[in-house]
Amino acid sequence: KRLTRAKGPSQGPATRMPCFIVSVPFDPQGNKNVTDQFNMVCSKLSARPCSFEVPPLKVGTLDNLMECSDDLFKIDTQVEGVTFKILHILEDISGSSDLAVVTKAGAQGQQISEPTDEYLANFRWNEAQLPINKPLKTLIQQILETVMKAEENIRTKLQDYNEIRTKLQNIKKKSGGSLAVKPVATQIKEWYKRHQEDGPIETEALTTLFVAVPSSDEKKWLKEYATLGGTPLAYEASKGVMTEMSGIVPDSSKLIARESDYCLFNVILMRKVVDSYKQALRENKIIVREYLPEEEVSDEALQDLNTQADTKKNNLVRWLKNAFSECYGGWIHLKAIRVFVESILRYGLPPNFVAMLFNVDSKKEKDARKQLGVMYASLSPKKYGLDEETDSFQALEQQYPYVSLKVKANAHDN
Repeated sequence: KRLTRAKGPSQGPATRMPCFIVSVPFDPQGNKNVTDQFNMVCSKLSARPCSFEVPPLKVGTLDNLMECSDDLFKIDTQVEGVTFKILHILEDISGSSDLAVVTKAGAQGQQISEPTDEYLANFRWNEAQLPINKPLKTLIQQILETVMKAEENIRTKLQDYNEIRTKLQNIKKKSGGSLAVKPVATQIKEWYKRHQEDGPIETEALTTLFVAVPSSDEKKWLKEYATLGGTPLAYEASKGVMTEMSGIVPDSSKLIARESDYCLFNVILMRKVVDSYKQALRENKIIVREYLPEEEVSDEALQDLNTQADTKKNNLVRWLKNAFSECYGGWIHLKAIRVFVESILRYGLPPNFVAMLFNVDSKKEKDARKQLGVMYASLSPKKYGLDEETDSFQALEQQYPYVSLKVKANAHDN
């Protein structure tokens, strides 16, 4: 039976605290309907709950209910994990911690967005998506498939977003470094363009190396670079030929770029001495820089990457919001199914019970548990609630004389 919402300013949770749903059997004595009993129960509690709607679902057989109960226990935890995983990712990417929002259809068909605590307090079964005349197992499977599909899509969408984000981070990291580590293709191209040269010399016999020299060793480099790896080449300009094929071209090293810590030079040498010359450079703590034109990222290309990253981020945040809304809504519907199944298994047929949502701090929860325990002590000979020194209800959730399920409205709830 459907239960109308209790009136009063405290009918909906105002703060984000751990919640629990309680179901108690309907007692016709002195109560015309479940609404009367709900109000009667509320009047005896120090923590006033709000009603939690559980529709008249399709019961099926007892065996079916038992199977659903076992499945729901596992699926509930699974769906909760995926749902709040999505929320954690959403908060991490967006940088906001206030995105636990559910979107639902309003009375006029419009879309309404509510924080999860308000959604819980105002929960209404979505008959359009989950018709109550369907078997319980069908409803459970439909919710599970929706959540599992969202989990699969997370991997693909995150990978797509992380690829471009990592590319941008690497570019920014390198561009923020010194000439010893960051890409130097742009500086090299600009230097050759200023000097009206086509580019670095690369022939069958000759090649060009680029080196990052500590600024403090600039003069030393210009004085000694031609002898680091062996005998210098003697170049006869008039003949245009090499007369001694044994090393580095004299006067070939030019300053390409200078920054505070390092200077970037080029140097022309014979290909046959490249390996020995690089070894000599390492011994002198001079860093060889690779000229990789493909690493060059123009300002326009960088701006385009930033635009792509922003677009992908916005699309991902939008998708995560929708996915969380869908998964959280499915999770609460799963809770309603659990309340329905457990109430029938606990109280019998026909299904006739009162479901309530509590959103209170731990101290008031203890009081509410004790008061409920006194009211419904006859349902179970077992001790209900907690001892004074016990702080957690989680382990005893199945030991109350009434049906009780934990639920949370926020990723940061206990």
